[in-house]
Amino acid sequence: MNKAIPYTSQSLIGIIVPEILQDTIKEALRGFPNIQPHYYLTQDFIMTDELQRFIYEYEMLVAADPYIFQQLKFYDSSLQLYQINSRALQLYELLLTHKIQNEQKQYCFDLLQQSTILSITHQLHHKIDYVFSEGETVDAILENHIKQAEQGYFPVTTIASVYESLSERNIECRYLIPTKQELIVAFERVLLASKGRQNKESQIVYGLIQFEAIANQDQSKVEQILQQFTQQMDGHLIMLNPLQYSFITTRGQFERETLGYKHLPLLSRFKEELKINCTIGIGFGINANDSGRHAKQALYQANENGPNLCYIVREDNSVIGPIDTTVFINYEQYPLVITDLKLLERAEKAGMSASYISKLMGRIMKHQKFIYTAEELAQTLNITLRSANRILLKWLDAGLVDIIGEEKVAHRGRPKRIYYIQFLEDIKNQ
Repeated sequence: MNKAIPYTSQSLIGIIVPEILQDTIKEALRGFPNIQPHYYLTQDFIMTDELQRFIYEYEMLVAADPYIFQQLKFYDSSLQLYQINSRALQLYELLLTHKIQNEQKQYCFDLLQQSTILSITHQLHHKIDYVFSEGETVDAILENHIKQAEQGYFPVTTIASVYESLSERNIECRYLIPTKQELIVAFERVLLASKGRQNKESQIVYGLIQFEAIANQDQSKVEQILQQFTQQMDGHLIMLNPLQYSFITTRGQFERETLGYKHLPLLSRFKEELKINCTIGIGFGINANDSGRHAKQALYQANENGPNLCYIVREDNSVIGPIDTTVFINYEQYPLVITDLKLLERAEKAGMSASYISKLMGRIMKHQKFIYTAEELAQTLNITLRSANRILLKWLDAGLVDIIGEEKVAHRGRPKRIYYIQFLEDIKNQ
């Protein structure tokens, strides 16, 4: 049974990682002030007393190596465990390089998902010959890799210890690791899945926006920008006086729209579009009174260091800021103009408006993939599996998606269908 987790405004996450990946993960986590990571370094899965204490100490565990994840699940299936399993970008780079260089290689993969391989070869229009190195232990997986290498196959592994052993034997191979962007997406999901995060989802967020001056002709444009901003967060906007506004939303919505406090382009919009200076103070709290008090503290700090700055005071009085106000990455408003009328008609037949497709495109473009199982689509769109299956059936009937394969499951049951969302890629390439 897990120990009681002390209250903190950050999510406490234990990360079990091979040493070769630690620096990459630390760099990605620099953009997550709401995550407090604790690391356990290991190459293989050996259940020591130290590791046993570690895995029951945190509200969420992350396994950065798929073999370690697999073994931890076998050890205790009740663990709140998340796997960083995305290696798509490096695999894409590898296969593209070999294609450009006209290298006709046969590949031997281990714990890479078949749907990922199918997705990339489909995008590259490049068929490859490949096998899987399977085994219950890392030694068995390594031995199979060596045997396949002797027969001319090129080992591609996701397991750090296998890569090191193959390198020691001077066997040419490739170790796939997640890119920084893939890690960022993974930790966004981890953050939303953690129990601590779920408890904070409904916390009240109160924001204060203070302007230096607003010309009469700009007042309506200012209010329009503020309304758009609060609507994106499902929030409520209040004008306190002509130069000061407040907004109320929930912490979950606020963190999703700011990508975990990593950007808030509102200030730069006022400065660049209207030449108006303003400051923002945002407060978190268990109740409305605490949120309002913290927002005033944050606004005071922004005014002291401003203009055009935003600070956050969290429920434990810790301060985040200044927030990046220059980078505009709004995944929910992907610039979309549908020029294919036949495509639009098919989309409407499936119950999708142009605005819905725009929102959908934004979310999927964030992950840069168009091939999904129903489970993966449900995670990407933050909907239930049942809803994802219903949507995919509608799209299938309307001719918007194709079934391009099946993914076998380890336990008994029907294989998972793999869908290619053709219509979104068609829109992207317009």
